[in-house]
Amino acid sequence: THTERGGIFIGIPAAGVIVLLLVWRRRALLPLIGLAGVGAVALIIALQSARFARLLDFSQGTNFFRLRVWQSAINVIRDHPVTGLGLDQFLYAFQGHYILPDAWQEPTLSHPHNVILDFWVRLGILGVILFTWIQWHFWRVALRLYRALFDGDRVSFAILIGAMGSMANLLAHGLVDNSVYVQDLTFVFVLLLGLMVHLSNIGSIDENHEKMV
Repeated sequence: THTERGGIFIGIPAAGVIVLLLVWRRRALLPLIGLAGVGAVALIIALQSARFARLLDFSQGTNFFRLRVWQSAINVIRDHPVTGLGLDQFLYAFQGHYILPDAWQEPTLSHPHNVILDFWVRLGILGVILFTWIQWHFWRVALRLYRALFDGDRVSFAILIGAMGSMANLLAHGLVDNSVYVQDLTFVFVLLLGLMVHLSNIGSIDENHEKMV
């Protein structure tokens, strides 16, 4: 499915790049070049299979319908820029008014297949601001902890790297599909935020302890 393709070809590579850069820093250059070569070969091989043959074809199939649903979501936002449609209302508006004529074969799309468009359609412009603020705060705290834990507690450092890689995966996958507003993905999203808060609290305790000593 297109969900699997987004995860395999966008989400996982993004997470891998982030993890390698964070763990190996400058030494990650050669491994990344090697992985890019392996990825290119894997993509060429994948394009030979029936399952992924249309991966780069935007004139038909899932890629075509994704482009059309993006346009439909933009039309929704143009009509409702401040409030959006509300939670879980995209499907009904899409079927009733916003589906484009040449996308008639996919009338059951329930979300815009892009995280920014999805937040905007569901929560309005304030939803986009909220999501942007969450991401800014997450990565600001994550980078602060990264500097503090790089030569510190290895378990906490590993959890931090995993959380940052997972968030990168979520954001990359969210460029072309759902990334938050599905039950299991919502759990993952909140878990990552919770892990960052927990690690931040541990970091604050360690800093206060060092100051007392």
